[in-house]
Amino acid sequence: MILEELARTHPDGRRDYIYYLAFGNARIKEYTSGLKYCRAFLDIESNDQVRSLEEYIKKQSDKEIAKGMAVAGGAALVLGGILGLGIAMARNKPKREK
Repeated sequence: MILEELARTHPDGRRDYIYYLAFGNARIKEYTSGLKYCRAFLDIESNDQVRSLEEYIKKQSDKEIAKGMAVAGGAALVLGGILGLGIAMARNKPKREK
């Protein structure tokens, strides 16, 4: 919050504050905010270091999305297996009672 305030009120250091905001947000895995600040920096000035940071953030964001999808897929698979097992047991119950 301090860096955001400094970026708004001190135009001389705005470039540096925005870079630190982008970097800091990337470190705490706030990738959406990090990308926003990278783009704001690149609007001010073209810089290879910030482009590299932007690429890094995009890659990490994609990894996080893939992990989330894998977890959701695994949970769906387990739930489907349990449901299938329950249905199979329910169908076999009348046969066992005979």
